[in-house]
Amino acid sequence: MKKTILLLLAVLFIIGESRAQSRVIDSLKALLKKEKCDTARVTLLNKLNIEYYQTKSDSAISYGLEALTLSQKIHYDKGAAVSLNRIATAYTNAGNAPKAMDLLLQALKINEKINNRDGIARNMANLGTVYTYMGDYHRAIGYEIRAAKIFEQLNDKIDPSKCFSTIGLAYEALSKYDSAMVYAQKSYEGEKTFNKDKQGAALGLIGAVYYFTNEPDLALSYFRLSVSRFKQWGAVGGISNCYFGISKIYDKKGHADSALNYAYQSFALSYKLNKYTSGIDDIGSYLGELYKKRGNTDSAYYYLTLAKAAEDSVTSQQKLNQFQSLGFDEKLRQIELANTEEKVAEERKRNLQFAGIAIGIFTFLVLFFALSRSVVVKERFIKYFGVFMLLAVFEFINLLIHPYLAKVTNDSPLVMLMILIGIGSLLVPLHHQLEQWISHVLTEKNKQIRLAAAKKTIARLEGGENH
Repeated sequence: MKKTILLLLAVLFIIGESRAQSRVIDSLKALLKKEKCDTARVTLLNKLNIEYYQTKSDSAISYGLEALTLSQKIHYDKGAAVSLNRIATAYTNAGNAPKAMDLLLQALKINEKINNRDGIARNMANLGTVYTYMGDYHRAIGYEIRAAKIFEQLNDKIDPSKCFSTIGLAYEALSKYDSAMVYAQKSYEGEKTFNKDKQGAALGLIGAVYYFTNEPDLALSYFRLSVSRFKQWGAVGGISNCYFGISKIYDKKGHADSALNYAYQSFALSYKLNKYTSGIDDIGSYLGELYKKRGNTDSAYYYLTLAKAAEDSVTSQQKLNQFQSLGFDEKLRQIELANTEEKVAEERKRNLQFAGIAIGIFTFLVLFFALSRSVVVKERFIKYFGVFMLLAVFEFINLLIHPYLAKVTNDSPLVMLMILIGIGSLLVPLHHQLEQWISHVLTEKNKQIRLAAAKKTIARLEGGENH
């Protein structure tokens, strides 16, 4: 039972409140079609992820991935971090904790880079939940405490209660019931003050602690309170979990009929929700044992068979999760490749523009000096200037043809080097001839300028003598 209570209560902290989903989804999709701003589209896609991750993990992951792709394309780091966090939550809800952890660590790295403290706290809180799933309770407590501290520093009145809940679950799993009760009470006080709709999970946690500390009457009271809150919230999984606890209490008290009744209701609710398959095996096995005690072998066999089928389904789901993770990794790799290619293309385009500008300036200056009738240019300047011109032209050609060379040569450095050497061997003689021509033009022009200046000087002197 302990395993089931931990699992189902932990799920409740991730799932959140159920709503009139179809209306919200339709509204978000309509807004998405009209929205032109990319950052706003990222926000809408992540909201769609939230709406789907309770019931359709594949759809949630798909919308999250679309948001992530767009965020990376427009270099929107905060949007990318939120998208990774949302996708991770969908994977957690689907039971794929290792993949969720990988994505949360990626999101945490981005949020730390941009110093988004709220994002850091949310990533840490979700990492605490994932570590709870994986049974690493000490690490879960560490992450949740750090997350709660950041939330409190940010004056967040709601989210620390969720962190306290997970801490309480972790301490309960470690059989440290005093600490578990402290954090369960802190969670309840926070929810009671700032988030009344979410009191059910905190009350259920307190009931679980009382159950494990052998105080069945108190546990029963808190489970019933929890059920009433969960019914207001519409959290079927939470109700199922509490019914399971109530059944165990009645079984201890020797009330066989009540135990069987609540166990049946718990199983029926959980079986209705496919996402609770991982809890059905425990509840089904327990219900089967209750029927066996009553001598009802047919019903016992039926529920034990369902429990075994649920266990097999969990195993199959784990294998499917592995394939989903591989598929998701490949999609991320393709996104990264596309973004890298886009960055390379943009950089190449920019470099071509710079090289073109440089060549244009050099050409203008050469023409200016060559055609000007009043500027005297030294031959050394022409040689120095020509070297720069040669390098600029060579770099421009290299930038222009490099993508095609890489494709033709299959990125072979040796072949690319030989081709570039060949291009250089053609440019150098051409440059030499062009330099000689320019030098000749400028030399003749310089002679004419000097001759004209000399004639003016002689004429001025002769005019002075005549006077």
